[in-house]
Amino acid sequence: MWKKITILLVILTIYLGAKNPVKDILLSKAVFQEVSEWQNPGYRVRKIVPATKAHKGAVLIYVNQIINTSNSTKKQVVIDNPIPYGTAYLRGTSSCEGICKMLYSIDGGKSYADSNNLFVVYGKTKRLAKGSEYTHIKYIFSEIPPHAKIRMAFKAVLK
Repeated sequence: MWKKITILLVILTIYLGAKNPVKDILLSKAVFQEVSEWQNPGYRVRKIVPATKAHKGAVLIYVNQIINTSNSTKKQVVIDNPIPYGTAYLRGTSSCEGICKMLYSIDGGKSYADSNNLFVVYGKTKRLAKGSEYTHIKYIFSEIPPHAKIRMAFKAVLK
């Protein structure tokens, strides 16, 4: 009985705490993998293919696409993208089409800063955060034109 009540409370908390999505904005996600293949006459070619099976150390490329399906410009659209569990973000690999501001978190999305102002403090020692310590990437678009398609991406290594 308590287990059912606890599960119900967790679901209700998630539902009530979820942020409302922006009306008329569609979000899609895909994961790709970098692979190397030998080709004749003995040279290597790097390809990006959909990730179906990956092994430890594989470089994965996470791609999000947003589409403004409306006839009006959407302002201040924010995409908060957690780094997937079991992966380590490769610092400096995040990008977006068009103009966006990218902020990063190392504390589970509680606070954000640009990558040059993201520090880890141990006692009196302060250092720049490593990519493996990143937990979220936030993409902020000041505006998205009507019917625009915009992609964002980042790379992470499978642990």
